[in-house]
Parts: sequence; C-alpha cells; structure tokens
Amino acid sequence: MVFAVFTTATEAEAPKVLAIREVYQPPSATSSDGRVVPIKHDNKVDFGAEIYGIDLNNFTSADFALISDALHRHKLLVFKEQPQMLTPQQQYRLASCFDPDEKTGGFAHGADPVLLSENGVTIYGLPNRPAINAQPQVHILGRGEVPQGHFDFPPGFKVKGIDHVNFHLPPHTPQEERDAGSSRFYQWHWDGSLYKIPPPRVGCLLAVRTPKGPDVTVHWGDGTGRTMDIAPGATAMIAGSRALQVLEPELREIVLHSRIEYAPHAFQWMSTARSTKLGHLIETEGREMPLDKLSPWTEDGICVYPMVWTNPVTGEKSLQVHGQGAFKLYLRNKPDGDETVVTDLKEVRAFMDNDRRIMSPVLSPENIYAHPHQEQDVILWYNRALWHSITEFPESYGPRIMHQCNIAASDHPSV
Repeated sequence: MVFAVFTTATEAEAPKVLAIREVYQPPSATSSDGRVVPIKHDNKVDFGAEIYGIDLNNFTSADFALISDALHRHKLLVFKEQPQMLTPQQQYRLASCFDPDEKTGGFAHGADPVLLSENGVTIYGLPNRPAINAQPQVHILGRGEVPQGHFDFPPGFKVKGIDHVNFHLPPHTPQEERDAGSSRFYQWHWDGSLYKIPPPRVGCLLAVRTPKGPDVTVHWGDGTGRTMDIAPGATAMIAGSRALQVLEPELREIVLHSRIEYAPHAFQWMSTARSTKLGHLIETEGREMPLDKLSPWTEDGICVYPMVWTNPVTGEKSLQVHGQGAFKLYLRNKPDGDETVVTDLKEVRAFMDNDRRIMSPVLSPENIYAHPHQEQDVILWYNRALWHSITEFPESYGPRIMHQCNIAASDHPSV
C-alpha cells in the first residue's frame, strides 16, 4: 500500500496547485463478501444496484473486482450499511482504482484557487465547491453549514448552494413556491472540465448530511406541464444508453458517427450566459464570454469527443453529450460519409435539441432515477454512461453536505 505524497506550490503562485501521485493497491483477498442487489424501478429505468457486505474504508482487491464488474454492468452502485463514514482518503482510493494508468491523481477540473485563509489554515476551492485539505480531490457539494469540527473548516463554515435563479432563463420559480417544495433540474451533464483534462471514469458521492422534509416536485418548465415528485436533495440520473435508444433511427445513425467540439474553458465561457429552464442547453442570446476574454487557452487543449461512448466491459453504447458546453458539431450519417461542420451556435443548439431533438426525448420522468441519498451511504456511478443533475429543495429542510470525488482520467473518451 502506497500512501499519498502532496506537493504544494509557493504562496506567490495563483491559483495554488495541489497535486498528488499515488499508486494504490487494496489489500488482497481471494473472495468478496459483497452482495449485488439490482434496484427495482417502477418506470423504464434499467440501471442501478445496491451493494451490501463491503466496508469501503477497508475494501480488498477481491471487493474491488466485484465493484468494478458491478459498476460497468449496472452503471450506478449504492453502498449500504457502511459501518463508518467513508474517509476522504479512502473515497479517493476507491475512485483511483478505476484508472491505474492515471499518474497525476489531479482533480478533474484542474487546480483549485485559495478560497479562504485564516488562523493558519488555508481552504482551497470555490464557495460552492470547497476542497477537503486531507484529500484535495474530494470536495464538499450541497448547501448549508458543515458539521462542527469538519476537517479543517472553521466553525460556522457554510457551503454556498447552487441556485437556478442565478443561471436559468427567466421566469424563475417564485420564492414562495420554492419554499413550498417546487424544484428544478439545475444542469444535465456528465462530470468533466470539457477542456484539456480527460473526464473521470467514475463519480463518487458520500452523503454526510441530507435535507429533512417531504418530497419536492420538479417542474420541467418547458410548457408540457410535466412534473416529478422526488426526495429532497436527490441526484437525478439518466442512462446514455436509453438516450440513444429513444432517438429516431435516422438521428441514431448520425450520432453514432458524429463528434462534438466543446468550448475552451467551457464553464467559464458559459458563466455569463443563461440555461434553458430544463437545464440541458444554453439559450442563444449572445451572452457567452468572448473567447479572447477567457483564461489563456490553446488549440491543442480543445476537447472533441464522439457523441456515443462504448462501455469497455459490456460493449453497450451510450449517447454522452454535454449540451451546454457544445461549441461545434462534426456530423456524419455513416462511418465513411461526408462530414458536415456546424459552427453557428444557434444551429448547434438546434441540432442538439430544438429542431432535431437529441437530448429532450429521454428527459422524461419514466427515464429518470432520482436517487434519495441516505446519510453515510455512498453512491458510485460510471461517469461515461450516465447523465446527472442536482435538484433544488427548500432551505428550511436543512443542510445538504456531500463529499464528491472526481479524478481526471488517463485518457479522453473514444468511440
């Protein structure tokens, strides 16, 4: 077992860099006591399983073999009956085992800036994503005050919640309706920086604190009147395989042979724009940050990914597209067909949804699993086969404190 060695840049450097190199092998064992129990759904969702009998703070190589196989087959795993809260170090080690060729161990969105420094302690990250110093690839997501004495965080430290009012196109949900349990999907995506850094193979969330209250009602806000009742603070998920399956045959052939170019520093680029109410596209209003105003970028850092990714274990194909970061399209209807390059953002977004309806067919209640987090449970998902979104809940329900681990992969997705 080789433990982490951290290297830290000097105070004069900004943002401060936290890097790590680690090769971790879990303790060996000949067999695992883990049990895989598929989740039964009352809609068309066909992914997800619960795992019993594995203590993630002490998992063995046999346990990991079971976990890896189950993850690629079920795409989402929920680890139940954990005897203790998963440590950040072990959460990182679990994620890192899925990519032994990755040597830097870096956070999937790059180096974190300094968030605050007081009483000799420096915290890195963003207000809505502070990093845990003990393992800087593990961040706190959610909203509200962290538990007293939580790692290096000062007393009363609060994580800033993500609010659709700050990102979605108006009209926004009135505050009184939100207080009564009206909710929205914030952003449908898979995890990744969309620039330079390969997206993680897996995502991992530990529920430290969960909001307490009745179910909330997610409103689509697209004129259809669709709604969905879910647990407060649930993470909504959709299978990319289902997204591919529900496309019209002609469109399916196109996406199978086409690619997307994502904007440089895509999240900075879209930060001045506004999302659709459903959280899957950016509205075309000309509000994106100009490319010459972005942080320095180079052409060789631009990410151009296939629209469809293949599960290396099962061979299953998934439509994996990030509509909000899409910048250009390279379209073919067969492997050796002529390629059409689409550069106009309005046309790019029309193809993604409005005219050709690539994303919205699957964004329907019967295809969505909204995972109801339980404190001390851990969820692990195959990031290259699922889309997900956070959902909103009333502030009166209390804090939602989650530990998330994202590690840059050793390779970019291929067909």
